[in-house]
Amino acid sequence: MDDFKRREFIKLSALGFASIALQLNSISTYAQKANATLGKWDVHTKLNWDAFLERLTQLAKTQHQLPWNQMQYAKQVKQLMLNCDFPEFENIKKEIEAYENRHQDWFESANLHYEVDFQVSLFQFEKGEYIPHHDHPNMTGVINVVSGDISAKNYSIEEQLSTTRELIIDGEVSEIKTCIIRETGNERIKKGDVSILTADEGNIHSIMPNTFTQLVDVFTPAYHQDTNAMWYKVNEDENYKGQKQLYQAEYGRKRF
Repeated sequence: MDDFKRREFIKLSALGFASIALQLNSISTYAQKANATLGKWDVHTKLNWDAFLERLTQLAKTQHQLPWNQMQYAKQVKQLMLNCDFPEFENIKKEIEAYENRHQDWFESANLHYEVDFQVSLFQFEKGEYIPHHDHPNMTGVINVVSGDISAKNYSIEEQLSTTRELIIDGEVSEIKTCIIRETGNERIKKGDVSILTADEGNIHSIMPNTFTQLVDVFTPAYHQDTNAMWYKVNEDENYKGQKQLYQAEYGRKRF
């Protein structure tokens, strides 16, 4: 082969390889879809981003089939997330590489995927960027710690009390209500761990990063403009009427 033909062969080979490389992700996606159709996915199957979303979309539709077993659903989502190496997905890698601490003493967030039935978000925290007790009304949440670790506490509503008061927050009058909550979880969640909350169990929680931490969170259904989360102040200094794991808490629509 003369030099001209050799150069042309090398150039064409390089172009062909580049073209194939661009198609690898879609080829991988199609292969995973085919395996799913043939029932070849199991708890050990490693998923790419598209396969993860496809499976999650199918699972999220079960919320419309009443009665909906939220805990079973959350455990299924947990298993999906354990089968993903999120920092290696290109869309998440870009968000991680572009990280900038724009909000002092508060986390940074990015929407990775949004549709009515669910949303996937990335949260990035500096050490100590504490999120006080809050809820996710009528939602499930599945958190995968992809780096770092957090201390998290979870509570469920045990009883609503009649005590209320008014408080001025940001120049507006806010109604503060009172309830009794039961502690359902108090743990340190490390890299690779997944934590679950449902609308009925552990829905109130707080997050304290112990080091720089990144979380991928799946909320089901997705947040919308009418979602009204509540913020809680928990009297953790003493148990309510001496009953273990029960605490009195005040709550309102704004942090106070």
